[in-house]
Amino acid sequence: MRNEAVLREAGEPPGGATEGHVPRAAPLMRPAFALLWLSETAFDLGSALMGFALGVWIFQQTGSAEQFSHAMLAAAVPAVLMAPVAGSLADRFDRRWVIGSCDVMSALSVVCLAWLLFSQRLVVEHLYVFNAVAAIINAVRTPAYRAAVSVIVPKDKMTQASGLIGMTQSLLQIGAPMAAGYVMGVSGLEGVIAVDIVMVAGGALAAFGGLSRARHAIRGVAVSEPVSFAHGTVLSLAAVLRYFRSAPTMLGLAGYGVLQQGLLVVATSMMTPLVLSTHSSDVLGLVLTCGAAGGLAGSVLLLLVRMNRRLMLWVLGGDFALSLFVLLAGFATSSFVWCVCAFCALMAGSASGACAGALWMRKTPKASRGSVFAWIAALDLLAMCAVLVLAGYLGERVFEPALAAEGRWADSLGVWVGTGKGRGLGFLFIVCGAGSALLSLVALAQPRLRRLDRRVPDALDVPSPAVSSSPPAAAG
Repeated sequence: MRNEAVLREAGEPPGGATEGHVPRAAPLMRPAFALLWLSETAFDLGSALMGFALGVWIFQQTGSAEQFSHAMLAAAVPAVLMAPVAGSLADRFDRRWVIGSCDVMSALSVVCLAWLLFSQRLVVEHLYVFNAVAAIINAVRTPAYRAAVSVIVPKDKMTQASGLIGMTQSLLQIGAPMAAGYVMGVSGLEGVIAVDIVMVAGGALAAFGGLSRARHAIRGVAVSEPVSFAHGTVLSLAAVLRYFRSAPTMLGLAGYGVLQQGLLVVATSMMTPLVLSTHSSDVLGLVLTCGAAGGLAGSVLLLLVRMNRRLMLWVLGGDFALSLFVLLAGFATSSFVWCVCAFCALMAGSASGACAGALWMRKTPKASRGSVFAWIAALDLLAMCAVLVLAGYLGERVFEPALAAEGRWADSLGVWVGTGKGRGLGFLFIVCGAGSALLSLVALAQPRLRRLDRRVPDALDVPSPAVSSSPPAAAG
């Protein structure tokens, strides 16, 4: 009876498919997935409001792009260190309590931030600590959430599920800058903090309810006997290493994603100081809103068009288009062109990211999905750490002075990219966009990576033993 309930939740006929039986297509919007979707929506709404409000607050307090990048760096380093722990928690422990505990810790950290603000003790250094704590929480929560969704959603609906989640995130990003600006205008940063606490609490309840309806998604590994936390962490890392040895093409996808993330994160992290260097926060809100609208358009495209084949080509093509618009944004100085670039870039990036996410959910074994997702996120953050240290320094200390009105590059490079305030950051966009476009073309020229969909078989969604040491079937 228990197995039949699991099959019904997974959209499969009890007893398995019989000969000549064509299983009915499973619906995407089941109660379990709907609750998890609502949970992530609430969490993202609070994060979007806080992210916009704190980003503006930091830059207005310091006026420094380098300190702005340091705030993001403070979030990246602790999250990287949490990867082994996050993977083990996502695969070997009850995901209801993992996600719920993360949400409680998130609410407590926001309460501490509110106390500092109300007592007029809040300084930029406190926000570095807040970002670090938030990054640790997110590093633990996200692999557990993604692993649970990958088990609940049918394999042929994974791209659509990614598109639906991306659509709500884009809708929130469209409204969040305007909403955050309004709330800050009425009640200051205190009002944004209050809304974030309510959203986090609601998200925790929805996530717990969703996973309680889909108990087969609570753990990736079937627990036959208790395993210590330290031993579980070692087993989690071993499972990731076994998987990448058996599927080297997926390791190539991870490497491509890390390099691409490292280049493009500069553009996303430096958009705020680039715009605010010559325009007001209202213009920044408009640019970010246009970008979110583009992300919404890309997500709607995934919902309307069934992208279940050649996903790797969609990834590479989307990344190439995204890179071109990042490059164009570096040459621009007008808010209108920035809005167009933001819309088109995030439309391409939304489709590309959802297809890449669907590939990882399809190809990764169920028992180690949380661990693989955690390590992929850690590798991305390592790249972000490296480029943020370099980008913040180059943008503010090298490129900006060199492309000032009387700078040493004013009569050479300045003829092409312009001179004055913000042009050094614009040149940073140009370099990163060009490098990212070249990387996409190089990846497209590699047959093994280009044909990843067919070279790497989809993983079977069956429970795995708790302490299995045998490697999966070779792939790639």
